[in-house]
Amino acid sequence: MQQNTLFKLPSTVVFILLALLSLFITCGVNAQQISAKIECTSCHDPDVIPKIKAMHNSKHWDEMIKESPVNNEGCVACHGDSQTHAATPTKFQPKTSYGPRWTSTIDQQNNTCLNCHEKTATHKQWRAGKHAAQEVTCVTCHDVHVDLDPVREESTQAEVCTVCHKVQKNGIHHFKDKIEDNPKCSTCHNPHANPLPQFMMLENRSLGCRNCHDFREMQLSSEVSLKAKNYHLVMQHKDRTCVDCHLGVAHVDKDNFSKLREGGLASMLVDVFHPGQSDGDWLLEEHPGAQALRQGRNCRQCHLGEAKELGKALAPKGVIASIESKVSVKKVASAVQFTITWQGSENDTSLAIMYDNGQIDAFSKGGCWASCHGDLPDMSRDRNLEKTKYLLSSLKQQYSVGFPSVKYDQKTLDKMIASGEFVELWKVNLSKGKFANLQRFIILDERKETELGQLTASANFVNGLWTVIINKAIDDEVKPLIEGNDITFGVAIHLNGKSGAEHKVSLPLTISSDGIDTDFILQ
Repeated sequence: MQQNTLFKLPSTVVFILLALLSLFITCGVNAQQISAKIECTSCHDPDVIPKIKAMHNSKHWDEMIKESPVNNEGCVACHGDSQTHAATPTKFQPKTSYGPRWTSTIDQQNNTCLNCHEKTATHKQWRAGKHAAQEVTCVTCHDVHVDLDPVREESTQAEVCTVCHKVQKNGIHHFKDKIEDNPKCSTCHNPHANPLPQFMMLENRSLGCRNCHDFREMQLSSEVSLKAKNYHLVMQHKDRTCVDCHLGVAHVDKDNFSKLREGGLASMLVDVFHPGQSDGDWLLEEHPGAQALRQGRNCRQCHLGEAKELGKALAPKGVIASIESKVSVKKVASAVQFTITWQGSENDTSLAIMYDNGQIDAFSKGGCWASCHGDLPDMSRDRNLEKTKYLLSSLKQQYSVGFPSVKYDQKTLDKMIASGEFVELWKVNLSKGKFANLQRFIILDERKETELGQLTASANFVNGLWTVIINKAIDDEVKPLIEGNDITFGVAIHLNGKSGAEHKVSLPLTISSDGIDTDFILQ
């Protein structure tokens, strides 16, 4: 039998060879890790892109922390093996993406974070918590690609939380002049578990309240009643909190709290505002709320009560920022009746409603913005294509760098229309204070006028007040109501002969048969 030649060599040589082999293997592994990092940073250059540089300065890139991503394949540790993205970066997303352009599933994102963070005491209850139940992702609140994560900083935490928690925007007790003295939200609320204040307040002995209220001073104060002083003695016990008695007092706003919670109405005041050049592409890619939209929320869930402020931010000087309209919805015989009134002038040119019966997910989230894109005339990315409104679902391939958009063939588009995969647009044209005519369009790959069918409308102008009424048959052949589906619609008003991007629009409005979690009830 032939002996292995290795064993014929002197022991010293064998030792050197084994050492070199070990070094080669080690270097090979390190080379793979380094290669992965170089492959990402060849495009995502930390010297050019501040967010990448910030990551390299963070704990996630701290080589002294054994569990940090930098010691576990770098970018790949969080974004997964993304070879297809590396090969064609403008077309394919990383294996796990956190937005803003692409978004992986909620579970895929959160599981990546929880692989490490679920081991810590602060995050171990996340899956059973309220934010998880509402399908919030870690990156909805956290940004790891910045030097200081805003939600973890005392001075900026409330700015992040109040994007959703509107009532709390004016601070504790709504004393606006004391907002800077407010404790951070996480003093009283645990965002990673049950956010009810009792839990955190038991741990820290009602620290949030004691930030302003001193029990000793209250016991000595002549302004505090003897009854209150006796009640306050209970706080000597460690199993008591201030909110045992003062439940809900911290964020009550007598003027706005009930208004922000109302729903299931027959009519409501709706601010329609100047939208500027905001479009559906921007909302889903660059807008700070892009990920929330892609995950199922709609515009009003973040911007409830902010339409006037949005108009002020977007309207050029000299252009009306917003107007107040009254919108009413009710069932009349076998039709849904929409009534819209507003103070205007006889020169106002049209009132339009865009409508869907719950079939178009993008419209349920973004309302009219689902059909408005940057490549339309006078918009931010107008390429002189002279397009009309369209839905992204009509595209087989969306536009990206080096890859032009491609529409589905006409046969596929016809099938989509036949199955109701489009939204409707109703336009009531006005002329010199009178009703002119009604137009009906369907929007998929373009805005296409269709027959009125069972759709009717009227309009009148009296003492500076426009009243427009539109009736749509419940069993309408074009887009009938679907039992169990919520209706989403948006309102647009063209003032003083203005058109295009200068019209005023509403955030998405919703209707259901029971009024639960919708703006209007149909009855």
